[in-house]
Amino acid sequence: PFQKLAKNTIGLVEEFWFNYFYLINASRENRTLKAEIDVLRMENSRYRELLITLDRLQELLQFRQTIKRPVLAAQVTGRDPTGWFKSVIIDKGSSEGLKLDLPVVNSLGVVGRVVSVSPNFAKVLLIIDQNSSVDCLIQRSRSRGMVKGLSAGICKLSYMVKSGDLVAGDMVVTSGLGGIFPKGLPVGIVLRVDEHPGELFKEVIIGPEVDFSKLEEVLVILGEERSNQ
Repeated sequence: PFQKLAKNTIGLVEEFWFNYFYLINASRENRTLKAEIDVLRMENSRYRELLITLDRLQELLQFRQTIKRPVLAAQVTGRDPTGWFKSVIIDKGSSEGLKLDLPVVNSLGVVGRVVSVSPNFAKVLLIIDQNSSVDCLIQRSRSRGMVKGLSAGICKLSYMVKSGDLVAGDMVVTSGLGGIFPKGLPVGIVLRVDEHPGELFKEVIIGPEVDFSKLEEVLVILGEERSNQ
């Protein structure tokens, strides 16, 4: 009985130590696997971001081929810190040929125009800023007006006479007048048209084609239209 008790006791002690060291090893392996999973998750997220960026750049390249002028691609690196203006900072400047009032676009349409230039950076005033104005046409009817900024999400089409032919859903494009934006670039979609008694012009609200909250890459149109020869 004494030998049996001693044997059982030794067996229990051995089992305890084996289980203890097994749990320690399992805990170490678990921590190692978790670390590897975290690394894989980070790499997977980075690859997804690269794929999304590639899709945006392909869309930008396709849009670039439709513009018959030399253009320069730029990255949005910041936004106006004061909040007084709706503007962004891009990573190209006068050293790359940028100057004041050059038009800025992306694959969806008009973004804005250059209003400040330094050697390596430039500020772009967005069309949603209240100080911005773009001479435009209703693509369907050719009625003219001036698109001005209202807020982060909408613009207004000013100076649209009451005889102007436009309805909600019409596309608004640049007219080519004013010497800044080429003709026919998408600006936005008519959201609402109101007429008020005693007013000379219609009240027209425009939804911009560009989503300015997701603006990351742009094209700056540098010069005159290229020759087809």
